[in-house]
Amino acid sequence: MINLTNLNRQHDSIMAEIVLLEEEIKKGSNAMDTAKAALHISKLAGLLKIHLLEEDKFLYPDLFNSANNEIKDLAQRYNKEMGSLSEEYTDFKNNYNVGNKLKGKEAVFLSDAKKIIEILKRRISKENTELYRIIKEKRSSAYYYRKYYFEILKIIK
Repeated sequence: MINLTNLNRQHDSIMAEIVLLEEEIKKGSNAMDTAKAALHISKLAGLLKIHLLEEDKFLYPDLFNSANNEIKDLAQRYNKEMGSLSEEYTDFKNNYNVGNKLKGKEAVFLSDAKKIIEILKRRISKENTELYRIIKEKRSSAYYYRKYYFEILKIIK
């Protein structure tokens, strides 16, 4: 069974780290502390790695085996989309995970950071409002179906 509570907690941690990175970025190229920005990039990479491992090990295998075709199709689409996002963030991290890598490239970094942050925020929002919502709805309807099915069986007997 999928632990959405844990996945949501991970989303919250990822979003909190994004906010910290955004705060540094908002200072602009002259006032930004490149070491802090790099630290937040590395922390975010760790949080994303843990989250993606959990999705790959538990969430997607469960969804791929779902009896519900809507969930299967959605899972396949999300899994495919995540592959490119994971690669994009890895490239971003490798380019900027040390403060010295940002020095002299602040303007490019700021542009790249804003793009990747927006992509991550959109993905998390999409998972929360679409994928996880559908999982909850299907789980809830299956639960009530089983509950009432067994109550009806008791009445019939």
